[in-house]
Amino acid sequence: MVSTFSFKDGDRLRFRPDDQLLGIFRAAYPHRRPSEAGEIASLAHALRSRYGVMLPDIWHEQLTLGALFRDIQALRGKPAAA
Repeated sequence: MVSTFSFKDGDRLRFRPDDQLLGIFRAAYPHRRPSEAGEIASLAHALRSRYGVMLPDIWHEQLTLGALFRDIQALRGKPAAA
């Protein structure tokens, strides 16, 4: 996700599991709507190509980084660490 939103590698340490994807997008791009954003499409493409996960299948407006990780693990048949 860090590269999808054009953050620096060091920025990954600033994110928390309870950060919402839309909140991150709105903080990074306050004057753009998610429907106009190539970043969301890039994230969807990265999830599909890397993990075989379709973002629309798990998307909701309150989706957090932690929930995204949990959902990816569940869809891949791996238990998420507690």
